[in-house]
Amino acid sequence: MLRTSLVLAPVFILSGAICAQAQSTATTSDTEVFGRKIFQTRCAMCHVGQNPATELQDGTAGQQWTFGPLLSKANAANEATLRNKIKNGGPRMPAYKLALTDTDINQVIAFMKTLEQPLTKLALEVAGE
Repeated sequence: MLRTSLVLAPVFILSGAICAQAQSTATTSDTEVFGRKIFQTRCAMCHVGQNPATELQDGTAGQQWTFGPLLSKANAANEATLRNKIKNGGPRMPAYKLALTDTDINQVIAFMKTLEQPLTKLALEVAGE
């Protein structure tokens, strides 16, 4: 029970940040809405960073506390490569070919294309003002 709470807490916290940052587009299609929900439950825990303006010791920005790269529409430019990565995973990313349908993956990609900049937890603080 405690383990489930520890896993679900970041998902709920991140969902507010994702909603706030994804609302930059005036009209959101159903596909993008469903993609956002999938992103919140499957991707956010590894692909949402801290404040991207904070510079790390090695001079890179925005990669603190993430397991994977921060995602935005720039990562969705090559849909075939992205679709393959989601399905088959990688060294540090699980494969979702048994968990997500092709429709689900298309929805996640559609949502990613709405993200002008990578998602960060900073939006949660802004949304909660």
